[in-house]
Amino acid sequence: MKKLHKYLIVSAVSLFLLLLPHLFTMDYYLHIFVMSEIYAVLALSLALIVGFSGQVSMGHAAFYGVGAYVSALLSTKLGISFWIAFWISGVAAGFVSFILGKLVLRLKGHVLAITTAFFCVLVNVIMVNWIPVTNGPMGIAGIPRPTPINLFGIHIAFETRTQYYYLGLAFVVTVTWFLHRITTSRIGDNLIGVRENEELAKSIGIDTMKNKVFAFTLGGALAGLAGSFYAHYILFISPVTFTIAESINILVMVIFGGMSTLAGPIFGAISLTIMPEFLRMAGALRLVIYGVALVCFIIWLPQGVWGSIKSHYINKKSSQKQ
Repeated sequence: MKKLHKYLIVSAVSLFLLLLPHLFTMDYYLHIFVMSEIYAVLALSLALIVGFSGQVSMGHAAFYGVGAYVSALLSTKLGISFWIAFWISGVAAGFVSFILGKLVLRLKGHVLAITTAFFCVLVNVIMVNWIPVTNGPMGIAGIPRPTPINLFGIHIAFETRTQYYYLGLAFVVTVTWFLHRITTSRIGDNLIGVRENEELAKSIGIDTMKNKVFAFTLGGALAGLAGSFYAHYILFISPVTFTIAESINILVMVIFGGMSTLAGPIFGAISLTIMPEFLRMAGALRLVIYGVALVCFIIWLPQGVWGSIKSHYINKKSSQKQ
């Protein structure tokens, strides 16, 4: 009965997501949905670092930017297809995050947070000043769309927001499935052990540094993939997008939804992408209302919205068994 109930919920959510572009057909809404998908992947990738391995990172927008710029440059300068540039951008961002992780992950707490924040600022400065490559503050325009593909005999050309929505949905589902397999494996157990008590984890034979670098590298690589998707969706990128403010925005999404879950970051990304749009009617008070709402949620739901719901459900279930 429990499995049937879970199956029905998953089926209902899947059907809703598949029908969503047909329920909200305006380009404005579809754009918000696609951006929600990009932020969902970014939040999931950061949750692996912050929520599962317990490392505080404020530089996630740097990896997001590396992926976007690598993909944009490969496609505009060398004519490489999105489907190849996409994977190369993930590898490039993963390599950068691996190098940074090896250098800084011996630090802890606020020192690590400040160091990663400075790295984000450094990457943004390079984007602004390395004009022969990045075109500086003017950014890179004319980024091509993904080339058409044939899927089960159906020709798909990515020319509308609806087509991007379904591509983004496949992206989010794949990343979620991939991270679920990792977090429920022995690797996930090791990461949680590092998060809960690093010294104890060392004492039972867990290579804590190796696990932290692994999470940091994989999180950075996934952020790079999100950056590539963003570049070929917006068709223009500039350093303004990849700032420390964007890193904080992604971190807030993870905290808001719930750090130690996979559903939480997705919920946080969707909520905090859509919420500001609904608050536009408040005019100048929009950011004030948004900020107060976030503070209230963090105070009253310290585990995040989804994390608190999950915790309440588990506590209720255990009390019923007793």
